[in-house]
Amino acid sequence: MEHTPTPWKANGDFILHTSTGTHIATTMPAELPVTPQSVANAEYIVRACNAFPKLVEMIKDFASRIRDSEEWWMDWPDMGGFDLDAIEVFIALATPPVEPEKESTCP
Repeated sequence: MEHTPTPWKANGDFILHTSTGTHIATTMPAELPVTPQSVANAEYIVRACNAFPKLVEMIKDFASRIRDSEEWWMDWPDMGGFDLDAIEVFIALATPPVEPEKESTCP
């Protein structure tokens, strides 16, 4: 199953789907008061989740350019080159596995 599509937005300590207003998550249990930190946490989570797909695409593009290059990147001063294997691992971890649909157990 996939996550709720982005973009998301923060509303206090709630995380909501931007276009539908559907509640996705809360950074504090309902019985506890909203705090400045719980609001900041919600905003941080939203920024990270909304930026994540673009970040993955940029890294994939970067990895493709490195693979297709003539190893120009190995000569960058103070860089020591790039670990393409580490980039590939990140891309694999960032790509959710395709799982078969499961039957709902909800009535």
